[in-house]
Amino acid sequence: MSKTYAVCQIDGLIMLVEQPPAEGHFALAVGDLAVVRQVIRDTAEPAVAPRGKLAHKVPGIAPGAADRESLGSIARYIQTLSEHNAPGFRALGA
Repeated sequence: MSKTYAVCQIDGLIMLVEQPPAEGHFALAVGDLAVVRQVIRDTAEPAVAPRGKLAHKVPGIAPGAADRESLGSIARYIQTLSEHNAPGFRALGA
C-alpha cells in the first residue's frame, strides 16, 4: 500500500499526493489515503479549489496574508495534526 502525503503551499490549500513533497510545498502529514483524507476533513477549513471543486485549507490563513503569518498558521496546523494518533497517520514536521 502506498503512502499518501498531505501537503500545502504558502496559500494553505491542501493537496493529497503520492510522492514526497515537491519544492515549495510544506509537508503536513503522511499515511494511508483514507485515514489522511478523514483527518484533513475533520481538522481543515473547507475551501473552493480551482475549477470550483471542494477542497480544504489550513485554518487561519486569510486571502492575501503575509508569508510570515501563513507560516505560523501552517505550523499551528501541524501541531493540531500531531494530536491525531490514528493508525496509518503521522503528522510531519511537528
